Amino acid sequence: MGSKNLTLIFAIVLFLFLNFPSRTQASVGALVSKVCMQSDNYKSCVQILTSHRQTLAAHTLKAMANNGLKMAKKDAIATSNFFTGLANTNPASKQALVLCATYFKEAVTFLNLKGLEEGSASLDVHYALDQAGYCETALSTGHVHIASATDRIQKWKSVFSAAYAAVITLEN
Repeated sequence: MGSKNLTLIFAIVLFLFLNFPSRTQASVGALVSKVCMQSDNYKSCVQILTSHRQTLAAHTLKAMANNGLKMAKKDAIATSNFFTGLANTNPASKQALVLCATYFKEAVTFLNLKGLEEGSASLDVHYALDQAGYCETALSTGHVHIASATDRIQKWKSVFSAAYAAVITLEN
């Protein structure tokens, strides 16, 4: 009878351990929720932030903002490289596409982690968004209608929005 009770107690403890989040997981979830309330698209923000291991390890708003900026910076580099590759395969649109690559390269400089220390991160991050707008203007002015380019800009804007929400939450 004693071993059955011990087995039952062990099973209950195991069940509780596996089915209830730890305080750390719960606090990260609360941080993500708090940050994403500041975003233009809550669902997208949550998806972006929770899909990165570093963000899930962030237990403070500063760490979450830092990770958000790193994600946006990494995606800006990838977007710049995307436009460089697209320019090489679309000679008729090359001028506008090269401009876009340049604008996203410049966006990287505004996604500066130093801004978190100086309290200027939200302004810096907003300048990065301006670069995406300049790219859209270059594409429009150049009459460039490439769906993958538009999709790539939108993807970056989603990552940007999550990073910006983290920065705004931290600064407020």
